[in-house]
Amino acid sequence: MPRIREVDRTQGLEQYIGAMVRDARVTKARAARAAKAGTKGEHEEWSQTYLAGRVFTSQRRISEVETGEVPPERDLAGHLETVLDLPRESLTALVCILEQDTVRDYAKTYLARQQKAKMIHTAGYIVPGLLQTPDYARALLLSGQAGDPTDIERYVEQRMERQKVWQRPDPLWLSVVLDESALLKCSKQQLERLLTDQEKPNISLRVLPFDAAGHVLGTMIAVLTMPNGSRCAYSEGYSTGSYTEDTESVLRCQRVYDRLADSALTVEATTDRLNEALKRFK
Repeated sequence: MPRIREVDRTQGLEQYIGAMVRDARVTKARAARAAKAGTKGEHEEWSQTYLAGRVFTSQRRISEVETGEVPPERDLAGHLETVLDLPRESLTALVCILEQDTVRDYAKTYLARQQKAKMIHTAGYIVPGLLQTPDYARALLLSGQAGDPTDIERYVEQRMERQKVWQRPDPLWLSVVLDESALLKCSKQQLERLLTDQEKPNISLRVLPFDAAGHVLGTMIAVLTMPNGSRCAYSEGYSTGSYTEDTESVLRCQRVYDRLADSALTVEATTDRLNEALKRFK
């Protein structure tokens, strides 16, 4: 059996998760050897390659998890719990905590509320995270230097994970005013995604043209309406953000959004602008 690489689980949550997975896999391997002592190739069962096949990933990905180099995303954590007979949510809960640690403090409450909101009105210079493609999110994170570049892929995975809000049985209503300058930075895949999303009954997307009277303040503003009718607001600029539940502050953000929406193109005209932007890729 290959020598097991030791991981110091006290170094961080990534290493703790990795050690949990490695220990569970090794325990399975030892039990298999004891049950099949003397049979050919018994040491191969519950190798990293074997586990990878059971959870639909690669041996390299399992190695990354076990060494604490790249922790599992929630889906992979769930599969590992099932296959390794770990207690329910023993891994996924830790992954959720780890994800929160990678989010700036000022954005944590907003992102938590975002997952439960019934309605979101948002305006900004960049495509909202809930509508981003992986390539767009990756380019955005790299340009903003969001932490260590080696962590970028993990951040992208987390952003895509939050998009599972669209799988809820009670669809979120999202109304977006997007500054036209954002279209110049969109990839072909991102523009196609916006066109597709725009056709959904619970998503409204309108472009704020260059010649509009209104201007987006900062990078993004958002007003959220929760299931119980309460409201909150969030605004964000470069490396700073502000979350509030103060009624006057929320109403102020709503008024900003409303004025921008009044200056935005119609849905039909927005579709035309998106198609025009796509022409540069032909």
